[in-house]
Amino acid sequence: MLSFLRKKKGREEAPSLESQKSSAWLADSLKDLAKAEELLQEDPDLAAFLSWQAARKAFKALEKKAGRRLSESSLEKLLAQFPEGQLAAKPVKDAARFLDHFRRLARHDDLFREVNLNLGPLGVEDARRVFEAARIIINFLEHRLK
Repeated sequence: MLSFLRKKKGREEAPSLESQKSSAWLADSLKDLAKAEELLQEDPDLAAFLSWQAARKAFKALEKKAGRRLSESSLEKLLAQFPEGQLAAKPVKDAARFLDHFRRLARHDDLFREVNLNLGPLGVEDARRVFEAARIIINFLEHRLK
């Protein structure tokens, strides 16, 4: 059905969709981060989620530019798989580690609420920490993608 999108062996390069280019993933990442910043006060939970998603999209842009597809879900481990990440400063590595921690907690949020550990929804300050970690990652990757 979509055979025209598949790469033909030994003949020609398959067409590339604009939405699959590194620059498109980076643009989406920056857009998500801007939206997250707008929502910090109004909806901290959504702002934190969008921040994490923005960081993940920046990594997707790096994957596209490198011509690699990685199935790693840990941002810290993803960072280590690229030369850019291996040379990253400590704040960048710490930001990736923090975002992984946030993702693990967010995944089990319903469990926290069920057992009444009083963890509840994220506060503005927690969401801001997620946002700042994502911003560090995106700024670092943005300079390496240009």
